[in-house]
Amino acid sequence: MMKKMVYKLFLVVIFILRKMPKFLRRAFFRFIAASGYLFAKKTNGIIKTNLDFVFGNTLSDLEIKEIQKYSYFNMILWVQSLIENLDVTDEELRKTVQIENLHIIENLKKEGKPLIFISAHYGNIEMLSHYINRFVIPVYQVARESNFEEIDEFIIKARETSGSKIIFRSGAIKILVKAMLKKEAVSLLIDQNINSREGEEVVFLGKKAYQTSSSANLARKFDAYIIPIAIFNQDNYKYKIKIYDPIIPIKTDNEKNDIKIISQLEANAISAIIYEDKKQWFWPHKRFKSHYKEIYEKNFNNK
Repeated sequence: MMKKMVYKLFLVVIFILRKMPKFLRRAFFRFIAASGYLFAKKTNGIIKTNLDFVFGNTLSDLEIKEIQKYSYFNMILWVQSLIENLDVTDEELRKTVQIENLHIIENLKKEGKPLIFISAHYGNIEMLSHYINRFVIPVYQVARESNFEEIDEFIIKARETSGSKIIFRSGAIKILVKAMLKKEAVSLLIDQNINSREGEEVVFLGKKAYQTSSSANLARKFDAYIIPIAIFNQDNYKYKIKIYDPIIPIKTDNEKNDIKIISQLEANAISAIIYEDKKQWFWPHKRFKSHYKEIYEKNFNNK
């Protein structure tokens, strides 16, 4: 009963936000982001810990504070864009987003190659997904299931309006394999922490970490090309999508080593993207806790 009431309230809020003038809706979300920075002291501490760890305590307090504030803005931007994309026209979207190196995808499509897009929680990932699915190629996307089925269904329907095919992690491998066999495209976010049983050890942002090996396994097995891709937030809610040189699949008699090499190439590609504009990555995540748990066992009262 309670869940139904919450879901109805959720739909009312979504309806109001969609009907709001754009300037007012965006001001509302900026206020939410600013409030997050002011009150989420523990999360601010995690962001600072990650930045100090990766950059060796070389960033100034001012730059760290700017990245902390931007992290909340970017998280809220994902929600804002999910809502705004329900009503955006093709013309508006094309004016909002630029894309570089589209020929990389087009050429591989012509060759009939199965494609694996890898990206991170970086920039406005909702806008990235929406644009690619709507104008470039429909993609199977793996999503994390929450404990609220009705809201999950709403989000899936919203995302699938662009042409994407959303699948949850449980049972995802079978669907991804079928997509590879049909020489279709899949998309995976590979920048989050996992345990040693789920992936491969890599060097990521100069530090040891575990990374999902799903994309590397699929690439090796199906001769699929891995395409790193990212979206960069720019001023005035404009965006630039960048497509990077593909990672060519490796297949030798040493499967274990092949997976390790491909995984590291992926980690290198995602690290390079983050270094291009570090503030746009999702720093609130405890990315390095599998190897460096002790860095998070601190008092996160830093602002």
